[in-house]
Amino acid sequence: MYGLSKDIDLSFLTGREVIQVAIGIYQIIFGFDEDVRISAYSQFRYFDGQEEWIWKPERGAEQIAARTVSLLGATIQGFEGQENGTLTLDFSNGHRLTIPDSSKEYESYDITRPGETIVV
Repeated sequence: MYGLSKDIDLSFLTGREVIQVAIGIYQIIFGFDEDVRISAYSQFRYFDGQEEWIWKPERGAEQIAARTVSLLGATIQGFEGQENGTLTLDFSNGHRLTIPDSSKEYESYDITRPGETIVV
C-alpha cells in the first residue's frame, strides 16, 4: 500500500532472533527479541532451504504458515528493503522470508519496535 522509503533505516532488524510465530487465519506475526514484531496481512513467500511456499490470508493456508515455526531461534543475518515495499529477510538457518507490498488498498505488513511502527 505504502511501499518502503528509500532512506528508511531498518538496520535494527539485523541480529534479531525469532522468539515467536503466531498464526491466525488472516495474519501471521513474527515476534523477535528486543520487542520487534513483523505482522503479515497480505501474503509472504517462505523458502526453507529447499522449497518456496506462498502464504495468503485464506482458510487452508495454516499448513504453509506452520512451516515458518522452523524460524524459531534463528536470527536475521541480512535483509533487503525495496521501494516497491518488498522486504526480504535472510536467516541464520538458511531460510528466507519475503514479504511484498501486495495490496493497493490495504496494509500488507507492518514492522513494530518500541516507539515506532512502519506500515507497508
